Amino acid sequence: MKNLLILVLVIVAVAVVGKVVLEKQYESELDDAIALTRGFADIRYDNIKIGFDGSISINGLSVTPAGLDDSVYIQNITAISSDRMFPVKGLDVFKDGQFPETFEVNVSQLSLPLSLADESKGVYLESLPEGGQCRSLMASLNYEDAGYSKLDADIRFAFNFSDVYNAVVNIEQFDQAASTTVEWIFDANKVEDLITRQTEQLPVSELNVTFELEPDAAERFIDQCASEFKVTPDVYLDKVVGSAKYSQNSFGADLGPEMRTSLVKFMQGGSRFELKSKPGPQLKNLEQLQFYKAQDILRWLNLTVALDGENVPLTASTVATGESEEAESKKSKSEAKPKYSTISASSASRYIGRWVRIKRSNERKRLEGKLSGIDDDDRLMVDMYRHGGLMTLTVGAQEIEHIEVLNK
Repeated sequence: MKNLLILVLVIVAVAVVGKVVLEKQYESELDDAIALTRGFADIRYDNIKIGFDGSISINGLSVTPAGLDDSVYIQNITAISSDRMFPVKGLDVFKDGQFPETFEVNVSQLSLPLSLADESKGVYLESLPEGGQCRSLMASLNYEDAGYSKLDADIRFAFNFSDVYNAVVNIEQFDQAASTTVEWIFDANKVEDLITRQTEQLPVSELNVTFELEPDAAERFIDQCASEFKVTPDVYLDKVVGSAKYSQNSFGADLGPEMRTSLVKFMQGGSRFELKSKPGPQLKNLEQLQFYKAQDILRWLNLTVALDGENVPLTASTVATGESEEAESKKSKSEAKPKYSTISASSASRYIGRWVRIKRSNERKRLEGKLSGIDDDDRLMVDMYRHGGLMTLTVGAQEIEHIEVLNK
């Protein structure tokens, strides 16, 4: 019994010593990497710790860009793998394109001053076009203008390859205003073909997104956006968030009155949006996406939306109905022909986003497409789907003999 106790103590001592040696080795390699960044940023950290569960953590990390006073601070970044030898192997766990069954990285208590992200202020730090503020869901969540000086968040990246036919990637972000989770399910068996260029088809079989907005933060965003439009918060919710244009800017096409009502409720905070998609084969080639119309993309997404667990009915013309394309084609032919109203070229700016038909002088064939804008020379910009791609044609007012807009 005494010998067994001694053996256990020796094993524990070897493990502890090995752990300390590995930590010092990692710290030395990180110090060498930091030395290469001098002149660009001041990077500091407290220590590196290795857990007996096979995790590696960098603690007390701060990054201050050169010439600036503000710093990005992270309490700790922890990486952990199902391969318990991960601290010893390091990045060799991904050698030859192989992945361990599970691998995740957790970023705890990230503090990011928004002054360091001035190119983009939204929840996803996305750039907005001139005048695009508050006109779509993401454009309404402008953290800096809503009074936040920094983003305080916990972030998690997780990979699960235990089932090669249903591999899963998760990204989660929880901050002081919102929480977002994104889950991709895909055929990991086909990833190698994509990497080696044997295929251009993305192996994604399902995409799930959940999104929640804190009520206190929602009030900030609504007040800020109402001031942007110089209206009351109630008017902003009713006339802007509840408009078809807001829905189109957020989702690529107007998904109907129920969706618009759900957007209003969500923007008031405390509700949970869930979006699920099983993309059709048309959407698995990224190079082709730019040529598709928004309505087609939404239909091929096979999208379902729920708010607080209740399904939101979507406009049938913009999403999959479960019928075959041939059946949908027959159905559309049997329906009444769409009705158009004549408008003047001078009033066309009021119909941006609508489908138009234009008869040009000395041209027999009419142009049909979506009126996407008016350029600096007061020419109408019409998006048209031609030869498998999307093109924009400009038409001067003096060329127009007759113009019609599709009734809603």
